[in-house]
Amino acid sequence: MRVLLLDDDVELGKAMKPIFAKSGIDLTLSHSPTEAFAFLDGEEFDAMVLDMMLPELDGLEVCRTIRTRPSAFRDIPIVAMTARADLTDRIVALESGIDDYVAKPVEMRELVARIGAVTRRLRDHTPYEDKTESDCNLALSEPSMSAIFGPFSVNLTELEMRIMRALAESRGTFLSRGEILENIGYDTRSDPAIVDTIIYRIRQKFRNEGLGNDFIKTQRGKGYSIRAELTQ
Repeated sequence: MRVLLLDDDVELGKAMKPIFAKSGIDLTLSHSPTEAFAFLDGEEFDAMVLDMMLPELDGLEVCRTIRTRPSAFRDIPIVAMTARADLTDRIVALESGIDDYVAKPVEMRELVARIGAVTRRLRDHTPYEDKTESDCNLALSEPSMSAIFGPFSVNLTELEMRIMRALAESRGTFLSRGEILENIGYDTRSDPAIVDTIIYRIRQKFRNEGLGNDFIKTQRGKGYSIRAELTQ
């Protein structure tokens, strides 16, 4: 597995490299956003580890740039390293496109485990077009932070899981963006585009696994609904 590290602490990167090598991870070091973008443009990586406190751009801006660039690496799994680990900071990070995070000081075994979790993908990418929705149940596992729909399995962030749980528990009825915000503990005055962004990311994760038809349905004026039976 190849992982790109973006951290301006040169000595930390040097210390991490042999530790990651023992877990079968080839760690490439970059020390500025400019250098990291150059690596991403020219090479293939399975994941990225991103320090949130950088002198050139902060980690949130780096992540937003990656997620919005019209290139193949915009969907790369990103694990953030942050000293700011309260709830507000975690939510802001997730909304910006971070897939997971670890708090500083970093426990390397935890970081390696989280990289493994966000990069885990099913090897069988059987197309979904020949199945109907009734063929598949939806299973949500909060301990493993994953969602399984038929043969497709994806890892979810905390916020993605909360939205999926809210939709699944609505039992096929449509929830407006405001209702979803209330269900996940947001103030209804929050920007409803948050919901659109997170649902888009969930759909993209399933599409990347080979799912051809969305089971998260949208209806203008009503909101979102999951047309699948939830199993525990």
